[in-house]
Parts: sequence; structure tokens; C-alpha cells
Amino acid sequence: MAKAARLYQSGDLATARALCDEILRSDARHFYALHLAAAIALREARAEDTVRLASRALELEPDHADVLSNRGAALRMMCRFEEALADYDRSLSVQPARASTLGNRGVALAALGRYGEALACFDAALAIDPDEARARYNRALARLTVGQYREGWIDYESRWTGGEKPMAPRPFGVPRFTEHDWGKGHRTALWTEQGLGDQLLFSSLATEFEARGEKFVLEVDERLVAAFRRSHPDWEVASPAQSAAAFASCDRALSLASAGGLLRDSEHSFERQPAALLSADASRAAGYAALLRHGPGRPIGISWRSFQPPARRFYEITKSAPLADFQALTRKSDIRLVDLQYGDTAADREAFASNGGRLERIAGLDLFNDIDGVLAAIEACDAVVTISNVTAHLAGAIGKRTLLVYPSANPPFHYWSPNAAGRSRWYPSVEIVTVPGFSSGPQVLGRAAKILG
Repeated sequence: MAKAARLYQSGDLATARALCDEILRSDARHFYALHLAAAIALREARAEDTVRLASRALELEPDHADVLSNRGAALRMMCRFEEALADYDRSLSVQPARASTLGNRGVALAALGRYGEALACFDAALAIDPDEARARYNRALARLTVGQYREGWIDYESRWTGGEKPMAPRPFGVPRFTEHDWGKGHRTALWTEQGLGDQLLFSSLATEFEARGEKFVLEVDERLVAAFRRSHPDWEVASPAQSAAAFASCDRALSLASAGGLLRDSEHSFERQPAALLSADASRAAGYAALLRHGPGRPIGISWRSFQPPARRFYEITKSAPLADFQALTRKSDIRLVDLQYGDTAADREAFASNGGRLERIAGLDLFNDIDGVLAAIEACDAVVTISNVTAHLAGAIGKRTLLVYPSANPPFHYWSPNAAGRSRWYPSVEIVTVPGFSSGPQVLGRAAKILG
């Protein structure tokens, strides 16, 4: 058991797991082996195994704070938020001053839309341990969701150590761009750190650098370079492979995700968001439009899944919707659904078709790698109906009419919290469609069908 614990601490999870299995074959009620096996399963994002093993351990020691906290984390990963909350409460009744458990309780509360209570949890965790970066990062997301922008962006800087993928900021030999640098003639390296959707979201702030007369080099994913160069011919745009050379002439640097703290610190500041960030390739869009309009009905692009790694299963569940929920759209005779969903969705599409669903695909279009082609396909559609994934960002970036759907009126991420008009603050063409008080995908898609008319 001691060897297994040492291996766990050193990160050799596979060997530690094998030792726990060996112990449990000899003694199925060995508490510490069950406890460690559950912790290993949690680190490996095997939520169901964590719940099973932790539950067996709790039969032996019902009030063990660590085991309760681990099972709560696994239940949260499975989107069983009320059960997770109960485990966190039991754990805190044993160890009330445990910052990490308070922070995790706050995450479960936020997932339930109880942001006031969630923020109180994060505050309490940070009062105990100001260095609890995970609690500070999650407080950032909650604050940004409820519109506490100034404080939220300050907390968001904790993402380097408290985010879902802890990392170090990219080292630069020049100072970080700050509010004191506006209008000083600097050349700024605007660099990327996050995925495609977030790059599009935060790249919209580069338009304000341009409006203020700032010189900059914008780094974006290779798949976005053509679209940015076409849409902003006066910008210097570089892919990650090109950025080191392009940034050599810069005397300031700023992560795109940190630009929000400079430029979007109030509700009013979002009025400066561009109506569209990018333009689709006109020739390709026209070709796709001719292809999609060969028959009756308006082409409506759809996307229904957010593919995530196991450790982010919570996001995949809360953001995605079964393709079957889109039956409400396919029943309308004046609508033809167009597949904009990246990834391996053959099984989804086969099941959809077997139940009478109609979904057209553009032959030869790589929906993952050919982002310029996806933009053209989106432009060729009359509108897009999508869940929270990169398709939503792409549609919003070109100003296409978009209905972004999620149930329960609880946004899957802070940037989809609607403004007073029910639209995305970041993408003016994106309308947020929810059914408050319900968690049914078909109800939300039914509302989307009515909005489309």
C-alpha cells in the first residue's frame, strides 16, 4: 500500500493502480486500497470507476472527507450536480476549512446556475487559501458569466495555474502590453494560447487595436490564417509556425485572452464588438449555395456535438445535444438541414436517418481541417442552429444569423451568457435560445424551429 501511494504521488498511475488491484483481490474491503484506487480513477478521468470505488470505501468509513470529495468530483464530471453537492457538503461537515472542497462545491453550484452561492464558495475558499488558483479561476468564470467583468478578468489571469490545462505564459523578451501603452507607438505581439473557438472570440478584440491605431502581429491557428488575411489585408497575421519570426519586431506582447481585461470591462464596452470579424471566400460560398439550393426549402446548417477529452467530459455533456433533438427542425417542410458537425458522427447520422431525419452533407468538405471551407458552407446557409462549439464561433465570426441552443437558461460557458436582447455579447448575430426551467433538448430545438419561422 505504501509503495502504491508513493507511485501515485510520483505520477505512475498505471503501476499504482495495478498494486491496488492486487491488494483488493486479496482483501476486497481494504479501505486504503479502495480510497487510492478511486483517486487514481479520478486522475484518469474514469468517473464511473471513481464513484464505484469511492462508494465501496464509504461503506467502510462513511465520513471520510477525502473520499467524499473525490466522489463529488466524479459525480460532477458525470453532470450529477445535486449528488456532487451532497458529497461536498458531507465532506465539509468533517473538514469545514478545506479550500479545495469549497472551490469544488462552488463549481457544482455554478453548474446548477446558482451563481451567488457559487461566488460565496469561491470567496470562502480563497479566504482560507489565497493561493488556491483553481478556485480563483472558477470564480473568474462565474464573475464573467454574471457580468462582473472588471473583477472577472483580474481573476482570469489565474488560468495559467488554475485553469483546466495549467501552463506557463509564453516567455517574451519584451514587456506585456498594458493600459498605459495605448497610443505610444508600440508594436504588439498578440499571441494565442487556447483553442480555435476562443481564438476567434478574443481575436475580435484586435479590431479595437486597429481602431486605436496600434500596430500588432496577430497569431492564429494555421486553419484560420487564410480567412484573417482575406478579411483584414492590412493586418499582419501569422500561424504558430511563423509567429516567432513575425514577433521578433515587436516591443510589447499580450495574450489574446488577456486583452479582455483591457477592452471589455463593462456591459457598455461590448457595444464595440464588430458585427462580423471574418468574411467567407465568396467564390466557394457561391458554389456551395448553388449546391444547397438545388431543391425546395431553406438550407439551415446544424451542429450538435462538442468533442472533449475524458477529463472535460462535463463540458461535452453540458454543451452537446443528441442529433435526434433536431427532429423538430427536419419536420418543417421549408427547411433542409445541412451538416456542419466536425468529427466522426457516422453513427449519429445513421440513427437520425433511420428515424426519418433528413441531413445533407457537402461532399468532399473536411469539416475539421478545412476551416475556410466551413466558413463558406456557413455563408451558403440561410442560418445556423448549433450548440456551443467551434461552429458557433465560426458562424458568429462571419456575422451569420445563428441560433445557439442550450437548456435550463444556464450558459455552458461565460461567453454565451445573453445580453438584455437575448444575444451573445461577443457575436451580435448569435441569438441565445433557451427554455428556462426545463432541461429538455427537444423543447429548446422546438423553440428554435419557431424562431426560424
